[in-house]
Amino acid sequence: MPFDREKELRRERSTLRSLALGIVAFGLWSVLKTIISLMMVPLEEILDSEALAAVTNSGLRFAVYAVMVITALAIMSVDLIPRLYVARKARREGLGEDQGRGWIIWAVILLVFWIVLDIIEITGLPGQIKDAAKGPLDSIVTLAVDLTATVILGELCFTAFRVKKLAAED
Repeated sequence: MPFDREKELRRERSTLRSLALGIVAFGLWSVLKTIISLMMVPLEEILDSEALAAVTNSGLRFAVYAVMVITALAIMSVDLIPRLYVARKARREGLGEDQGRGWIIWAVILLVFWIVLDIIEITGLPGQIKDAAKGPLDSIVTLAVDLTATVILGELCFTAFRVKKLAAED
């Protein structure tokens, strides 16, 4: 059976669009999980007794949580903004619009960064499981989700290179 380059290119572009959606979904899940986790931590575990008394007496509990969430979002934007950039470019590339190669370089940089973070997370897993207040399941599920997000990004990089190669064969 002869190789149908156009059919293969359409299939790879469709895969690229799906993977871009996965990158966005995991990025938004990461933000949502962080916000929920912050909201579940009692202020007693964060503030010392004097600060806690001052916050409680002045009615600023909500403000403290708001500052924590805003700070977490600011820190998470370092990861989320490149994710959204790569996903947007991948989606457009999947729709047939040539987006150049710069976004693929960003995707590879993110992939390397995520692999390093996953390795750090794996090596620290025994300590996390032992010290986890919520039990070992939370740490194991978090690792599984993080590894899945990394695999999706790796697949996106591979598919992007494949799409570029197939598109260049015109």
